Amino acid sequence: MAAHISNLCAMTSLEGMSYPVGGPRSLCHALASTIEQCGGRVVTGVTLQELLFEKNNDINTKVHPKCKGIRLENGMEVTTKSDGSVISCLGFIPTFLHLLSPDVRTTEGVPPGLPALSERRPLMKILIGIKGSKEDLNLTGADWYRLPNATVPRDELDANGQVQFGTIGVSDGSKRGKKSKASTSTTTKASPSRRKFTTGISWMKVSFPSAKDPSWKERHGDITTCVVTVEADDDFVKMFDTKPQVFSILKKSPGDVERLRDRVLKDLIDNFPQIQRENVDSIAVCGPIRAGLTHDPPKFAITGNRPITSYPGLIIGGSDLTVGDSFSGSIAGAWLAVNAVMGYSFIDQLYLRKNITSDLRQFLDEPNMAVERNGEIVEDVAVPFTP
Repeated sequence: MAAHISNLCAMTSLEGMSYPVGGPRSLCHALASTIEQCGGRVVTGVTLQELLFEKNNDINTKVHPKCKGIRLENGMEVTTKSDGSVISCLGFIPTFLHLLSPDVRTTEGVPPGLPALSERRPLMKILIGIKGSKEDLNLTGADWYRLPNATVPRDELDANGQVQFGTIGVSDGSKRGKKSKASTSTTTKASPSRRKFTTGISWMKVSFPSAKDPSWKERHGDITTCVVTVEADDDFVKMFDTKPQVFSILKKSPGDVERLRDRVLKDLIDNFPQIQRENVDSIAVCGPIRAGLTHDPPKFAITGNRPITSYPGLIIGGSDLTVGDSFSGSIAGAWLAVNAVMGYSFIDQLYLRKNITSDLRQFLDEPNMAVERNGEIVEDVAVPFTP
C-alpha cells in the first residue's frame, strides 16, 4: 500500500512526518468544500440509528436486499440514487451489530467469519490545555508511547557468567516448562482480574498537536495542547465473551472519571517533568471511543473482511480492512472502498492498472500549488483556517 510505504519512508527521514497547517480540521474543511462543490452535502453532529434496505418481495430469492441509505437518530432518512452506495467506515462490528437491524441481521445474516472477530478494547482520550508555548515547555511534535513490558525478557546470569534464558514479560510466579500442581488438581477457571489504568505500567500514548502545527502560536498564543490516549478501564466498558467478542459502553461515574484523570495527569507529569500541575489550564476526559478490531489472525484470515459485502450497495471502508488505529490504514481502507464502488476488480488493479488513483491522475488537472501572499509567490501547503 502506497500510504503505508510513504509512512515508513517518513519514519526513517530526519525531517519527520508531515502535519497539515491548521491541524486535521483544515483537511476536513478542504474535503467538505470539495464535496459541496461537486454537488454533495456534508452533515455533521448527528447520530446514526440504522441502515435502510429495500424490501425483498421475492422470499425465494437468495439475493440479499440492497442497502439504500441510512436513518438518523432524529428520524431523518438519507437515501442514495438507484445506482448509489453506502460506505461505512465505522468498522465491521459497529456496522453489522449496531447499524444492522435485528430483523435484517437474523434473516439475511452477516459477512462470513464475523463471529470469529474480536473488538479491541475502547480508548479514552484525556485532553489537556497547558500554559506556555512549546519552546517554553521544551516540547516537540513527536508522539510518545509506553508499551507494557510483555516483550521484556527476564534473563539471568548463572555462576559462570552465562546467560540463562528466562520467561518473557511479567512473571506469574510459575516455572517455565513445568506444570503447576494447582492447575492439575482443579478445573476451576479463575476469574480475570479487573482492568485498571496503572501509573507507570499501562499502555499510553502522549501527543502534543499544537507543537506539530507551525501556525498554532500565531492563532492561539502561548498555550499548548496535549492529548493522552489510554485504554478504557473496566469502570467504563464491559467485555462480553460472545461471538464476535464485543465491548459494551457503560455509563460514566463522575468519581471514576476523576480518578482516571488524576492518575493520567500524574503519569504525564512524571514522564514530562517540565509540565507542572500549576501550568495545567484545563483538562477533559472523552470516551470511551471504539477502536476497531483486534489484530489477531482471524481478522486477516476470514473471507468477509473485504470492502464488498453480501448486501448490494453496502461497502465497508476504514482501517478494519488493513491496520487498525493508524492514519495510513484508514487511507488504504478508504482507497479500497472507493475502488469497490467503481467496480474495479483484482484484475483491473493488478494487470490493467485501473484504479481510482489512475483515474484522478488522468481526468483531474494538476493543482497549482503556487499562490500569491503579501505580494510574494509562495507554495500553498495549507488550507486557510476558519473557526
